Amino acid sequence: MTDAPSEVLKAKAAAAQQKQPADAPENQPASAPNGPENQNKIAAARKMNLLKLIIIACICIMTYFLPYVVPDTLPLTEIQQITLVIFVGAALLWILEPMPVYATSLTIIGSLCIFISDGGLTPVMTYLKKVDPSHLMKYQTVLNSFSSPVLILFLGGFALAIASTKYKLDVNLAKILLKPFGKKPGMVTLGIMSITGIFAMFMSNTATTVMMLAMIAPVLTMVKKDDPGIKALVLAVPFAANIGGIATPVGTPPNAIALSALSGENSINFLSWMVMCFPMAVICILAAWAVLHFMFPFRSTEISINIDSRFSKDWKSIVVYVIFALTILLWMTESKHGINSNVVALVPLIGYTATGILTTSDIKRMNWDVIWLIAGGIAIGNALGATGLADKLAHIVDYSQFSGFMIIAALATIGWGLSNFISNTAAANLMIPIAMAVLVNAPDTGIQMSHAMVIMALAMSFAMTLPISTPPNALAYATGAVSNKDIMKAGGTVSVLCMLLAFAALYLIEHVF
Repeated sequence: MTDAPSEVLKAKAAAAQQKQPADAPENQPASAPNGPENQNKIAAARKMNLLKLIIIACICIMTYFLPYVVPDTLPLTEIQQITLVIFVGAALLWILEPMPVYATSLTIIGSLCIFISDGGLTPVMTYLKKVDPSHLMKYQTVLNSFSSPVLILFLGGFALAIASTKYKLDVNLAKILLKPFGKKPGMVTLGIMSITGIFAMFMSNTATTVMMLAMIAPVLTMVKKDDPGIKALVLAVPFAANIGGIATPVGTPPNAIALSALSGENSINFLSWMVMCFPMAVICILAAWAVLHFMFPFRSTEISINIDSRFSKDWKSIVVYVIFALTILLWMTESKHGINSNVVALVPLIGYTATGILTTSDIKRMNWDVIWLIAGGIAIGNALGATGLADKLAHIVDYSQFSGFMIIAALATIGWGLSNFISNTAAANLMIPIAMAVLVNAPDTGIQMSHAMVIMALAMSFAMTLPISTPPNALAYATGAVSNKDIMKAGGTVSVLCMLLAFAALYLIEHVF
């Protein structure tokens, strides 16, 4: 596709941002002007969503009666049957999306409270107390998914991202960090990927992509429109944003879901996550850069990026810089001071709100839809464990014939494939509780549970084969500089390569180091 002027690219990026809120867990269709044709499309979409809901309802009803059909294969109690129906319904709602995915999460929490908790419908609760009292959940346990420490960790990350953007810390850091990469096209591309990856470690990967695409928009006008290197430059941003998010627990929602599944001896702190995943992010970004450099080589010999911005010296800007640096330092030195990383996340939340750096409008801009989505995943994961359903499902397959590595590779690959078509957060909500149950009940896998869950989270983030796979991919596609075929070719290659590198790293960690 031909190159577009800088103003057009910025406008498209802005429009894409409106379509895709920061860290949006799903890709929403573009809104068209009101008119008869658009009204017909809306009506057709509503009919399709209604049909989806009817199909989902029918499948849920069949799922409820399935244990009666195959009692030997699925010997479930009454509460486990209801939980299975809720889980299947959630999976179908997340995959088919007849409603927003965060609405699905709220539906899950409401269904668990009403149908399998002691705070539900009186007739249902009375019946369940008679037939299956041992698996009845407390409604407080279900609702506590909204107050998970992992959600506070993410809110702290949101606070850092909003404050750094508001006071131009991100742009000024980009200006400094891009200087060493010079003007050679290949090195500039690597520089853009490096900076994007660093920002995605602590910011929404969608917000990072919008910022970086706007930053390189003037550069694209300096390159000849038939130069294939333009595609490398544009795709470098979403690929690095997707990969960079794996490096820290706050980088992307699947990381939070994996953390919430790990507790006790399997728990992992902020620094330990970075020790495992930061090197992986670096290697994968280098691999992605090599793929882009090979597929879309530059014809131009020199390009430059000029960022006209300076660090502010007013007191609020200084407070932003100090709290940002202090938070990162505390996260990385948890073993020294003993403050849990979830508690450290309160530092930017308190510091920025108490000083007026984050206002009411800024708080409203936080990605509450992502918080709700993660809460729904935590709730269904807790329910699968508390009701004993996860154990029952895990015992359906005989894992004695498979190695631990094969089991994890299979589960991660399924999650990766699913995440290419639905929100990576929704995919993680579905796959991580299943993987946890399978690994707990499988014979000794020889692989640490924390390492297995990290690989599961990484697999969701590596799914970037299609324009719809992640919001950053959609934003790159919206620039008009790359085609669907370009994203599929480069994204598919990078996705598979990153997955292979992750499996190789897991094997080395467990069997060599």
